[in-house]
Amino acid sequence: MKNILAVTLAILLISIISFVGCSKEAAPSPASAPYDDPREIDTGYVSGEVYGEPGKEVYVYLGIPYAAPPVGNLRWKPPQPAETWSGTRKCTSFCDLCPQPFMFGPNLAGTKSEDCLYVNVMTPAKTNADRMPVMVWLHPGGYLYGTANELVFNGIKLPQYGIVQVNINHRNGAMGLLAHPLLSRESPNGVSGNYMFLDIIAALKWVQKNIAAFGGDPNNVTIFGESGGSWKGIALMASPLAEGLFHKVIGQSGTPTGSYAGAATPLPLEDMEALGERLFAKLGIDDEPDPLAAARALPWQEIVDAEMALGQEIGPTQAMWGIFDLAVDGWFMPDTPLNVFKAGKQHAVPFIMGGTLGEITDKWGDPLGLSPLRMPGIVPDYVTMFKSAKDMGVKSWAYIFAQVPSKWKEAGMIAPHALDLMYVFGHTGNPNMWNNMFFMFGATNPNSGATVEDLLVSQSMMRMWTHFAKTGDPNVEGLINWPAYDATTDEYLYIADPLEVRSGFSEIGPTK
Repeated sequence: MKNILAVTLAILLISIISFVGCSKEAAPSPASAPYDDPREIDTGYVSGEVYGEPGKEVYVYLGIPYAAPPVGNLRWKPPQPAETWSGTRKCTSFCDLCPQPFMFGPNLAGTKSEDCLYVNVMTPAKTNADRMPVMVWLHPGGYLYGTANELVFNGIKLPQYGIVQVNINHRNGAMGLLAHPLLSRESPNGVSGNYMFLDIIAALKWVQKNIAAFGGDPNNVTIFGESGGSWKGIALMASPLAEGLFHKVIGQSGTPTGSYAGAATPLPLEDMEALGERLFAKLGIDDEPDPLAAARALPWQEIVDAEMALGQEIGPTQAMWGIFDLAVDGWFMPDTPLNVFKAGKQHAVPFIMGGTLGEITDKWGDPLGLSPLRMPGIVPDYVTMFKSAKDMGVKSWAYIFAQVPSKWKEAGMIAPHALDLMYVFGHTGNPNMWNNMFFMFGATNPNSGATVEDLLVSQSMMRMWTHFAKTGDPNVEGLINWPAYDATTDEYLYIADPLEVRSGFSEIGPTK
């Protein structure tokens, strides 16, 4: 009974994490005006809207297709090219939410459908000759939940620091990760699963082809993500299929290594295929003359419901976060990401890696006690990555985010999982956003007490994150000297007011 209650409460929490403040027609800023100069991409012309005060305008394009809808016979296949169109496509509304479980609580994300392979682009560039660095956001929500359309990710504050931001929507859960012997048999590569990652790769290829039309530089791309988004980014660092598609990485709160409590756990392809067979049996189609055709004919809702029911049978964690994971298939993923890093075979790109103090010390006051949102034991995996980069001659930087708004700090809060999102995307001065997000942080008072100190931390993070995207080094002149990680000094940036370089990163863990 306790596990069932925890799962139910967890789903409520995840609904707020993933969907609060979302609507299909919602704008990323209170005021907007039409932008009459369409931009040409490989599939046609797109128009958007312009936001921001004069001199700090950001041009926003919502719902640009980067691949064909993965429906019908394209369900559980690698993404296919998007269709072209004539005239100018108006890109001022979010796309549908990708299929995922029913969410309790405020689900304001609009319609869900399989027609969801779209990107949102936010650019301050006024011409396609500007060649600004590009930051590609991978949304959180593990591998089962989430959307790139959440308003917290679609503001204009970060792009105003001189970068082009791209947010990727992709398939989740069973719709994006299902493996099955029949799917592997029909694949020219003899594999199945990992469609979610293939979607992200397709979107990164779209960036290579089209981001110059938005004033972005395809030769200067940083992927960044939080929680499940960090898992995805690190997995791409270990995949040969992603070579050359990005040049830097920022990972906030998570690695797909499977060696700490609550981590994503990459599985051998044959194990993932066995889970797929169990799902088909749960759906009652395993004895059909053509089970794969029968599965592709089912409404996606039945598949997701069966996925969650099977998760309940396997265990509470699977019921909450889904049964399907990254498949070690020898094609997209040659070995577990941790083994790839240990062997020094990842892409040799600089990266920033860290998390929040509360999730790592296991003391932030999470009311549900959910291990996937708490990450004691993750630091050794970070250190493995840092040491591997050092051996390859690549710089990397460690950090711990510790800032907490004043009223929550007075109540004893230690920086919880995902609190850093409010700072990275510049929302500390937005009381409505705090009011919407307080429950996911374990707070009982929606009034966070955010002050100028929180604003300064937010500005510092945006400056460092975007400077890293521009130059491959997060050090901003006049801010702080943040040294690259070296095991001999074990230094990291303690992100709070004031910023501080500390030693002993490898020793951070659960408090007694």
